[in-house]
Amino acid sequence: MSTTDTTPAPGRPAGLPGAAPAVTGLRRSAAWFVGRGAPFTVLLLLLWSAYLRTRNIDAPFWIDEGISVGVAHFPFADIPAALRLDGNPPVYYLLLHGWLRLFGDSVAAAHSLSTVFALAAVPGVFLLARRPLGTGVALGATALAATLPYLTYFGQETRMYSMVAFLSVVVAGLHLRLFDVGARRVQVALAAVLIVLLYTHTWGVFLVGGSVLAVGARALMQPDRAGRLRVVKIGFVVHLAAAVAWAPWIPILAKQASETGAPWSLKPTFTMLLEAVGSVVQPQIPAVVILCSAVFGATVIAGSAKGRVAGPNIAPQAEARVLRQHALVLVVMLVSTMLFAWFASLVSPAWANRYMGVAVGPVVLLGGILLTRTGRAPLVVLLLLVALWGTSTQGARLRDKATPEAMVKATAPELRRGDLVVSVHPEQLPVIAYGLDHRGVADGVRYATALGRQQDVRIFDWRRGLDRMKAAEPWVVADRLIRAQRPGSSILLVLPVISRGNWSGPWTKLVADNTKAWRALLQADPRLRMVGRRPVIGPAQGVFGVLFEVRP
Repeated sequence: MSTTDTTPAPGRPAGLPGAAPAVTGLRRSAAWFVGRGAPFTVLLLLLWSAYLRTRNIDAPFWIDEGISVGVAHFPFADIPAALRLDGNPPVYYLLLHGWLRLFGDSVAAAHSLSTVFALAAVPGVFLLARRPLGTGVALGATALAATLPYLTYFGQETRMYSMVAFLSVVVAGLHLRLFDVGARRVQVALAAVLIVLLYTHTWGVFLVGGSVLAVGARALMQPDRAGRLRVVKIGFVVHLAAAVAWAPWIPILAKQASETGAPWSLKPTFTMLLEAVGSVVQPQIPAVVILCSAVFGATVIAGSAKGRVAGPNIAPQAEARVLRQHALVLVVMLVSTMLFAWFASLVSPAWANRYMGVAVGPVVLLGGILLTRTGRAPLVVLLLLVALWGTSTQGARLRDKATPEAMVKATAPELRRGDLVVSVHPEQLPVIAYGLDHRGVADGVRYATALGRQQDVRIFDWRRGLDRMKAAEPWVVADRLIRAQRPGSSILLVLPVISRGNWSGPWTKLVADNTKAWRALLQADPRLRMVGRRPVIGPAQGVFGVLFEVRP
């Protein structure tokens, strides 16, 4: 009688007779997902991204979002002129105007335009990167775009930052093929995208500057003078076309810069520069991990391009040379864009981490290059980062913003026709008015700021705002407003929560000082009776109200 030999084969663990076939099957599945099944992989990443970027789509507005919706409510043709008061170009607001007309002006509907751009970046990265960088690198970059915290956060905020990030992706991606033979459509497309970018956010100027220097970097890589001249000529024509199309806005931009500026901003330090770039991949620990992995990956790519490094998942020499060139161009674009912005803000402060959308394109594509074809360790880092980011919907950050939501909810039922709402923080008024209107506040409620009565609550006039605020003595403005109120009416004094956030800028420090002065003035005024705080208890993340009644 024969028996079956159950002795484990050499190299196969006892009790796991199917281990080798299982590993082989896993490898084949992985190869399919990054090969013929790559479009399906992109679809899965897009669905995953859609889940992340819609969990908090109803998060309440903060200051700037109220202004966005307010500007979008101007007649379409009036929006560019209205923005002379604000300091931004018009394209995003024009798009938002049409979007709100189609889908309504609820918080979720207003946020969803940004969600569209945040999601469009996912297939956009893959389509732009697949041909010049290869499918594996394109998928790695796509995974980063699908889970990147910056896009998840600003994809659920009614501002232009996710749109800027999407345009940044397109600019960086088109640069990868800009100088290919027969790439006329790519060149026209880049010129068009640069024009849209310049009319979307002022910081687009810095990315255009980075794009120009990226052309110079590509020219220096050419083997002969004729090749360098060809690259310079193409780059010159593309950027000249963008500059000519942008020229009509330059006088308006100059006037905005001189009259509005950003009085809330401080001059950025070098540390703030590093932190700002790292903010794209919140929190800071992943930023450090990515930086270290990128340095390692760059070293591997350089070694492989010279034939000195080889190994599993490391690009062979010919591929490494191509990837190295693309990576250098993206590095020049990223670094020069950030330095242009930093130096400009040293001259005229206008620095904020939310403006870092201009860096998203180079960051994502560089990450794809330096983390996917430089060995197993960087690939593991990529997978861990995607897993970490892919479980974060940014809910805590989105719902912990400084918003008037709690105050609006508490006070809307108490306000009547002829009552007065005073926002000591002037640019808060559009979001406060939006919230009260959507809570069904009575018609005829009046609005004012620390500068006086405001007839139009859709936008704040930033022109010479700091000088006007300094000249507006709290006791003079308050007395004028109180005298205009009928006996028995209510005054809601809306105050910012100055115990949190940064109140050290020229504008914000003045707002903080006015907050203390206005509260003390109205509480001590014999013509008023203080009814109480609103909300009485509970959160006051951005602002709170103090309700007064005008004595008979």
